[in-house]
Amino acid sequence: MWWWVLIWALLLVCAAVYIGSRLWDLWDRSKDFGREVMIAQERLDQVQGQLDLLGEKISSPDQLAVFGDPAALRKEHERARARQRHERAHRRAGRRPTWARHVD
Repeated sequence: MWWWVLIWALLLVCAAVYIGSRLWDLWDRSKDFGREVMIAQERLDQVQGQLDLLGEKISSPDQLAVFGDPAALRKEHERARARQRHERAHRRAGRRPTWARHVD
């Protein structure tokens, strides 16, 4: 009869050890998850700050290209491209060796 009590006590101890190990693993995973959430929150704060800066640049929907005049936007785009080409040529000319620079 005592051996039945001993078997049940052993089963209860084994179950307690198993449940304890599972709970310990769950606690470790929840701590890791908390760390990941904190890292994600920091990244989100950085991106949100950049998004706020971009939102300040566009104050009204009229400034969006979708609502603009296509001909005016095309001219503005061509002027911007020409300006960028000129700036790029100027930068490249400054980096050329002396023997390859234009004399005029």
